[in-house]
Amino acid sequence: MKLLLLVFGALAMLAQTQTASVRGVVQDATGAVVPNALLTLTNIGQNRPWTATSNDQGAYVFFQIPPGNYKLSVEAKGFKKFNRDGLVLQVAQVAELNVPMEVGSVNESLQITAETPLLETASSTLGEVVNSLTSENLPLNGRNVLQLVALTPGINTNTSFRGSGSGGGSIAAVGFSANGGRNVSTAVMLDGSPQEVMGYNQPAYVPSPDALQEFKVQTNSMSAEYGRTGGAVVNMVHRSGGSEFHGVLYEFLRNNVFDSNGFFNNLNGRSKAAFRYNQFGATAGGPLTRSRQTTFFFFNYEGIRQVNPGEQTFSVPTAAMRQGDFSAISGTIYDPATIDAAGERRPFAGNRIPASRIDLVGAKMASFYPSANRAGLVNNFFSQAGSRTRRNNVSTKIDRRISDNQNLFGRFSWESATTNSPNHYGNAATATPGFTGARNKSGTIDDSYLFKGWLLHGNYGYSYHSNPRGPLENTITSSELGFPAAVQAVAQFPIFPTVSVTGYSQLGPESSYIVGNKFETHTWTGDAAKLQGTHTFKLGGTYRLNRVSNFRPNNPNGNYTFNDGFTRRFFNRTGGGDAIASMLLGLASDGQMRSEPSLSLQVAYAAFYVQDDWRVNSRLTLNAGVRWDTDLPMTERFNRTSWFDLNAPLPISVRGFAQQRGGLVFAGSRTPGAPRGIKDVDRNNFAPRLGIAYKVTPRLIVRAGSGFFYSPTTGTGPSPAAAGALGFNAITPYNSSIDGGRTPYATLRNPFPDGFIVPENGANGLLTFIGQGINANLRYDRVPYSVQWNFNVQYELPGSTLFDIAYAGNSGVKLQANSNLNQIPDSALALRDGLNTVVANPFFGVVPAATGLGRETTTAAQLLRPYPIFTGVTHQWGSQAHSSYHALQSKFRKRYSNGLQFLAAYTWSKTLDDVSSVAGFLGDQNPGYTNNNRRDLDRSLSGSHVPHVLALNFQAELPFGKGKRFLNHGGVVNRVVGGWSVNGIGSL
Repeated sequence: MKLLLLVFGALAMLAQTQTASVRGVVQDATGAVVPNALLTLTNIGQNRPWTATSNDQGAYVFFQIPPGNYKLSVEAKGFKKFNRDGLVLQVAQVAELNVPMEVGSVNESLQITAETPLLETASSTLGEVVNSLTSENLPLNGRNVLQLVALTPGINTNTSFRGSGSGGGSIAAVGFSANGGRNVSTAVMLDGSPQEVMGYNQPAYVPSPDALQEFKVQTNSMSAEYGRTGGAVVNMVHRSGGSEFHGVLYEFLRNNVFDSNGFFNNLNGRSKAAFRYNQFGATAGGPLTRSRQTTFFFFNYEGIRQVNPGEQTFSVPTAAMRQGDFSAISGTIYDPATIDAAGERRPFAGNRIPASRIDLVGAKMASFYPSANRAGLVNNFFSQAGSRTRRNNVSTKIDRRISDNQNLFGRFSWESATTNSPNHYGNAATATPGFTGARNKSGTIDDSYLFKGWLLHGNYGYSYHSNPRGPLENTITSSELGFPAAVQAVAQFPIFPTVSVTGYSQLGPESSYIVGNKFETHTWTGDAAKLQGTHTFKLGGTYRLNRVSNFRPNNPNGNYTFNDGFTRRFFNRTGGGDAIASMLLGLASDGQMRSEPSLSLQVAYAAFYVQDDWRVNSRLTLNAGVRWDTDLPMTERFNRTSWFDLNAPLPISVRGFAQQRGGLVFAGSRTPGAPRGIKDVDRNNFAPRLGIAYKVTPRLIVRAGSGFFYSPTTGTGPSPAAAGALGFNAITPYNSSIDGGRTPYATLRNPFPDGFIVPENGANGLLTFIGQGINANLRYDRVPYSVQWNFNVQYELPGSTLFDIAYAGNSGVKLQANSNLNQIPDSALALRDGLNTVVANPFFGVVPAATGLGRETTTAAQLLRPYPIFTGVTHQWGSQAHSSYHALQSKFRKRYSNGLQFLAAYTWSKTLDDVSSVAGFLGDQNPGYTNNNRRDLDRSLSGSHVPHVLALNFQAELPFGKGKRFLNHGGVVNRVVGGWSVNGIGSL
């Protein structure tokens, strides 16, 4: 395999995915084939020719043709010269153009003006092309062209996707389901280079509408040159320069001058907050040589400057409450130090906490709340603090025709965005006290060379995305809050801890606020294609490195939760108390300190394929291919990974218990003889593809196709848990009580009295994390895949319109999902309340005291678990879920002509699964398994199920001005009424 990878790596990258192909047969008037005819296909915008010769079967083919406007000329001895104009070739299109030659002199010519056929007679793939007219003119949120994916039949979207204002680096931008496939599993390509990075398979870079020529969404039964997708392939093509110089300047403006005041501003007697949105840019393109035929450039710049208004209401404690005076609230505050044998506490006199009882750390925390600026105890602080965004996007492409046999292009794109978040509190305790950003890069080098009838093609692609997020100047240490030095020593970052207070607004950022991830993808692919008789053969291979430098600390300075548990009347029932009172007493109900490693992770991917497109006769085309591909096991640069061995005997002896089994095994030298990858290599990933297209009449075609598609395994977020870096992080829980909440055990003055759990770095081998809950990678997991099939009928109507109706199906197999391996057996449920019986803990003294099983007693349920020495064992994104999809899809499309184009697409579908997504944060309901012992019971309607979807869009030029039907004048009249268009988009 290594030799094959080197061979294809030397060729450099992907197949003919971003270009078009033209094929057909040259015939005379009797239908006899015409061999040795010379065909010339010329790009009109660049005056750039490609040549081909018909073979003994009269067949010809043009490979690697960039999308654009073309004309075709054909010459053969004894025949008139054939000329055909008006050809528009689209991305990933296989256009079939048969050439009818007439007997005559080559000095004579036959001129035909005809559009490229609408019928797809050469493949069985379902999909839709979005051209530049659509992407530039339709209204888009933030001008994110990926939102136009929703115009394609079979695409189901959610609110996160519809609200994604940017494409590059955005997980929400790929948060759609394509023909029943999961979200964040779509392949996104630009100029033949994959843009996905090893986060949630989000695209690193998406060009602005003005830099995009067009893109195609392929949703079902693609040829063997496509792989590593669980749903669709979005195939984008960057715009190129032409033989003439062209440029554009533009700006889109929004301003609060044009807005009315907001509801909450009016409610609080505030005027409008500042709002500015300026999106501006320029394009330029043209030739770089005097001949205007060999070298072309295109450049695009787009910038965004945005000032967002803020309208947010918070609930904060009053000044009196922060001093311990709760006389203004309706409830009663009880003293946790006065609890009696019945579990009842006595109230504080006057509902006031004495100054001598106030915890210095709790008081310091409470002091970071802003002073109330509205009356009342709830929703009593209103802020208009807003955010500011700055974004720059630069992209350039150079095309070079080296010779008649060789064409080369290169593209480099760069994008940087930073948003400074609003500081509502005016201090370090604001929930988002800093900035969030995106740094995106993308590059492609693509070369094609014609050699003895073979088209050899190579492409190298690079994608980079980082999403830095952190505080600006508002940092704070644990010591400044009054915590003991031991807490400061284990804190990973000087940031306000995450403090959740029941009934009040949060202090500090979310626990995973700090982000320092850097993703990059390198892809090399080579392919070769040749016409042999009526067969078009293609073969190729891909090698890809998906890498991430992962640093996302969780609770880098701790988190603490406060409720009324220690200040209510009875410890075991509701009534009285207040969370701020618990804070002032220094009594949290929950919390933890964590230490997370900075990882260097990698997943390699390899693929090989062979494809044969056989033109059986003038009516029938068969597409057959096979692909082998796989994501290789994840590795970490310094072998800081692990997996769970279900049967490994633990080197401990527990009285009254059989040999304990199940523990963590570490990669590389930490476990002698262990491999580096966290799973076994899945080599059995052959993906056959089969398609048929039959032309019933010149206007009616029937198509069908099916295939296997292996999905990416990298779309789960590269967290330490997903990577198996469990012995290299550490979680120390805050134990608020050891007697069920009756009396406090830890306080803010000494929040971790049993000390801290520190990273073991694999030193304890199978005993790592015993007494705790762990996330387990299992070696036997396999690469998920889907089986797709379709049946399709297309009918071409007059006026450049097409009606298309299809049945599409998709079955997802071995999909990734989490499950609980440590659930008690169903047979034990008969014990009912007996499961909660407190019993002697046989693991006391065996597991660390600071863990959940470090006490003298535990519950009967814990000892009945399959792995009782662990509080939980979660199978981390294992290959265990399934889905099914069936849909009736139809579309009615008019190709652009006479100033009008439109598309109406309707989908009626049903999607079933047991777990819907690995990215539940995007909005799809994703509760996980209800009963891990009977996972089949969770099969139901999918979180991505949308039974009916109707998507509509149109672009229409108004018939006024020079060259139009009405007011056909130049000068002032044309400047006023000419060039206007009406555009619309909608979905139901």
